[in-house]
Amino acid sequence: MLRIVDFPPDESYDTEELARFLDEHGVRDNDNARHFWFHKTQSLDYAIVLEGEIFALMDEGETLMRPGDILIQRATNHSWSNRSGKPCRMAFVLLDLEHGAKD
Repeated sequence: MLRIVDFPPDESYDTEELARFLDEHGVRDNDNARHFWFHKTQSLDYAIVLEGEIFALMDEGETLMRPGDILIQRATNHSWSNRSGKPCRMAFVLLDLEHGAKD
């Protein structure tokens, strides 16, 4: 899947609505999440900053990402925190890790 996402500044989110969205998709981290966006998917993700800046948060640590930066993460808890006061646009390529799995 290829997805382009615009992240507004953190302070503009309706965190209750976001929690419902993450719950509906079954990906929200409910165990001591460090940020309201914390979630985990069963995919290999390539996250590319196109415009603006954003912090990539993992279970431990965080990294400021700017245009051209790429993060590769595999089925780990993660979150995005836009503390800049300006929108951040990112491209995501998600590869399903469960493809072809048998029950």
